[in-house]
Amino acid sequence: MEERKSNHELYPECWEFFIEHARNITGEPDICHLGNYRIPVPDMSGNFIYADHPGVLFSKLKDKFYEPSLNSPSVYVKIQYIVTKFKN
Repeated sequence: MEERKSNHELYPECWEFFIEHARNITGEPDICHLGNYRIPVPDMSGNFIYADHPGVLFSKLKDKFYEPSLNSPSVYVKIQYIVTKFKN
């Protein structure tokens, strides 16, 4: 039986960003209607990702973190974006 890997092992760059930036905002009533947890969008646009559960927050972050973009914090994703643009 294959051992299941953790998010830390599968997505080390994203996990590090998550640990550093995720916040529990249940004590902030003016914005907690958006979710109990938030994290900045990885492109550092000043926008946030919200969710009611830390696992859901990580999943949403992972999708944005590895979305091909020059503004991605992941070098691999930046390279992927550039290669895709030059292919077209």
